[in-house]
Amino acid sequence: MIKNIIKKVLDKKGLKIVPKDEVNFLLTMLYFFLKRQNKLFYVQIGANDGVSFDPIFNFVMENKEKIHGIVIEPSIDFYNQLVENYKNLDNVKKLNIAIHNTEKKMDLYRVDKNKIEKLPDWTKGIGSFNKEHHNLSNLSQEFIVKESVNCISFKELIEQNNIENIDLLQIDTEGYDAEIISNIDFNSIKPKLIHFEHGMREGVMSRSTFDNVSAILHKNGYEIIIEPFDALAYNLNTFYDYLTK
Repeated sequence: MIKNIIKKVLDKKGLKIVPKDEVNFLLTMLYFFLKRQNKLFYVQIGANDGVSFDPIFNFVMENKEKIHGIVIEPSIDFYNQLVENYKNLDNVKKLNIAIHNTEKKMDLYRVDKNKIEKLPDWTKGIGSFNKEHHNLSNLSQEFIVKESVNCISFKELIEQNNIENIDLLQIDTEGYDAEIISNIDFNSIKPKLIHFEHGMREGVMSRSTFDNVSAILHKNGYEIIIEPFDALAYNLNTFYDYLTK
């Protein structure tokens, strides 16, 4: 009886009880916002093909009538796959660019599309501005090619697309996440959620770099949940506002 009462109360608030080791904090918070807003806008930087190892693809597909967003992928062949996988989502804009704080063109070091079938699936998602990044996974340079990609800054992305609010900023750039976050003007736009890759255990981001990013986020009103490979920053005031309405 008591269990059922608790469940009903949580259901009304858009919450549910799950075993601790099954908690997906990102999806839990996304559904929390969707329940209260009935819509959600996201920006995904480093979207790859839109499906592979994507933490939000299923969420977007299951709620596509309420979801608007922008997905960004610089590698042309992965971008083409992204467009195909997202062909039924008219509310999601697809951009074939990279985000860089200062440069308009950059070399992206990625797995050769002609050799990728010989490699594990995870190698599809390791394109990086850093030529040495692939050494972290002991991948031979014979599989790596250089691709020149067009770039805009995060500020330009916001201005060119008239973005006024971001519910989720999803970042996976294989080593450039910290630079993007550090360059956000939080006085102009403050995403409710920022989900990014730290990869400290594998050396993708150093501990000192993560500490610097954390300090910036804390200064701007975020709390951080650290997962094994990623981190989720959430704007505390936004949650207070929703919980006290």
